[in-house]
Amino acid sequence: MRLKLFFSSIFFFSTCSYAEDINFTQYYKDAEGCFLLYDVQNDKSVIEYKTDLCSSPTPPNSTFKIPLSLIGYDKKILSTESSPTWEYKKEYLREGVKDWMPKQWLGPVNPKIWLKYSVVWFSEKLVHEIGEKNIEIYLNKFDYGNKDFKGISSDNEKLLIPWIDSSLKITAYEQLKFMKKLVKNELSVSKQAFIMTKNNLFLEDKSVIDKVYGKTGAGYLENRIAHGWFVGWVEKSNKQYIFISQIKDKIPNGKFNHILAKNNTFEFLKKLGFQLEK
Repeated sequence: MRLKLFFSSIFFFSTCSYAEDINFTQYYKDAEGCFLLYDVQNDKSVIEYKTDLCSSPTPPNSTFKIPLSLIGYDKKILSTESSPTWEYKKEYLREGVKDWMPKQWLGPVNPKIWLKYSVVWFSEKLVHEIGEKNIEIYLNKFDYGNKDFKGISSDNEKLLIPWIDSSLKITAYEQLKFMKKLVKNELSVSKQAFIMTKNNLFLEDKSVIDKVYGKTGAGYLENRIAHGWFVGWVEKSNKQYIFISQIKDKIPNGKFNHILAKNNTFEFLKKLGFQLEK
């Protein structure tokens, strides 16, 4: 599917100037894709690469760290970018250390490191500190996906983490709805919670003139079908543009594909005139 994109003077270029064609299908070989780009100030969609995946409820995986961060700061369990710092303990990784885990998982972790390196054990400890009932209250207040935080049992009857390939699910359109409220600071959390979460989501290595904020998520659906997210927003000339990028393999046993969702997003944004990456 190839989209030609024209923009009026309120966007990046002069009136009716042309942004390079994007052939989305070439970015999703052996996979389904979904990409949404939304202009917050003008309250309108800029791009919708729509497939069935966009409206398919899917586990948020590590993109759930965005609402979890807001809740953690709002409940004052998290306080700054560097506080609290929690020390790693072996019991935090019940299945042991895996080759794919960043070394930062095995040391002291603060909120900034948690989001940057997507430290799962920090999320679990934070959920324990907040309490699952309080999480459910916030999910309902945020209207976040299906709001199901009960978790499901795996084949060996182990209760899976609710947001990782488990009971909590969200569509790309629901991610967009949530991110609109976040960017507009309309989620009924403290100003501190909004500011700290935004600061921790800033992708310094990807920002040159335009600033990027975002979070990836990755996991496996039934039959070991890999799926990945990259959600966030770009700030350009004091305006915000929300992006929701999603990918789902068609072939089982693939590798985590959240990096592809992220890389695709940057390719699309650069083609649209955003000034990104050093």
